[in-house]
Amino acid sequence: MYIGKLAKLTGCTPKAIRLYEELGLFEAPPRQGRYRVYTPHHVDIVRLIRVAQSVGFKLSEMSELLAEKQLKRRFPLELASAGIELKRLQVQAQIAELHALDARLVELKEEVSRLFSEQPQQQCRG
Repeated sequence: MYIGKLAKLTGCTPKAIRLYEELGLFEAPPRQGRYRVYTPHHVDIVRLIRVAQSVGFKLSEMSELLAEKQLKRRFPLELASAGIELKRLQVQAQIAELHALDARLVELKEEVSRLFSEQPQQQCRG
């Protein structure tokens, strides 16, 4: 299949697909004349890249993984799993920060309500 079909099947732009290839996120496909010919494996890889991006991975993080793949001539499953677990820890830390922020907002709301409720306010004399 040509790049247009790959783009349609993955929801990705041809420009992004070329970038992924340029960054080494997958090996250059064989050519038929001047056209790249992609396989169903490329569909899987591009979809995987898109999912990884959607959960917060940067292309540079994926490049490191694929460089290791090329070096060892096999997909570094252990490295990928470790990277995913690290990302999960980062997300959990962000969640904890957001819970703390939410608690502070509740306190602020209570304080504002206490200070400015419809009770008669004392006037400042100075």
